[in-house]
Amino acid sequence: MNAKQTWLQSHAETFTQNIVGLLIGFIILKCFGLTASESVQLQAVIFITSYLRSYLIRRFFNRFVGAKS
Repeated sequence: MNAKQTWLQSHAETFTQNIVGLLIGFIILKCFGLTASESVQLQAVIFITSYLRSYLIRRFFNRFVGAKS
């Protein structure tokens, strides 16, 4: 069975994971007293770095680790 994801599936999964993380992060940052504006700015930076990290690692494993099976 070949369980490789397409690039679109990888983007969809990564995007979904990061949206959930944004919502949780927003709530946590509000609990620490950040304003909505400060929280959104910080979350934007975290979202971009997290998205790129997650997507690139997933594609790496999909290409090189999955190719051995």
